[in-house]
Amino acid sequence: MSIEPRLDIIGAALADPSRARILCELMDGRSFTNKELASAARVTPQTATAHLQHLSGAGLTTFERSGRHIYHRIANEQVASALEALAQLSPTDHLTRNPKTSADTMLARSCYNHLAGRLGVHISTRLIDLDVLTLEGVSLGQGTRYTEFLADTGITSPKLSAAQAPAKLCLDWTERRHHLSGPLATALLTHALDAGWLERRRGSRALTITTAGYLGFERFLGLERHRIDA
Repeated sequence: MSIEPRLDIIGAALADPSRARILCELMDGRSFTNKELASAARVTPQTATAHLQHLSGAGLTTFERSGRHIYHRIANEQVASALEALAQLSPTDHLTRNPKTSADTMLARSCYNHLAGRLGVHISTRLIDLDVLTLEGVSLGQGTRYTEFLADTGITSPKLSAAQAPAKLCLDWTERRHHLSGPLATALLTHALDAGWLERRRGSRALTITTAGYLGFERFLGLERHRIDA
């Protein structure tokens, strides 16, 4: 019996463009119905159902029933991280076809349950510079200003086990530099959405930075608007 990883199963699940579009839609981090995913993938609901069964069978997605609807989502953070890493290998020529959409996506977007894009990369750099986080090699830890930063911003302190790091490095698909994932990154995105610093968009992973958001990022992280937008 072979003990090699069954990469062929994952490869087959990713090989269809419609299934790839469904996964990209789910990388928004939210759960979607079959009908919503069918629209995003530009297929019929019946075809979307077959694709979702394939993705679920490969362990890439999961679902739950709520009332009359079934909601689908990425299976877990490990799957989301693997998909973001695979995006580094994919062609990026499509980013130039719609300059406005691609610019918004590259500025700020959700990557499963954390923030990505240029804003995400800037935030990761500033948190290290401000000693909110420490970086040793590729490992992140709590800096001397970690607790103070959470209190100042009003971010709910994530619950961490004794050996758990507050955040991890995640290579950004468009910036080719690291943004943050992990408990602190999830708490930060949640706070930014709840506080109205960021707003989700329909049918896109791109996030809108509000006026309150620009003020918040400058106040708590020293990120001026011109640096974020440059």
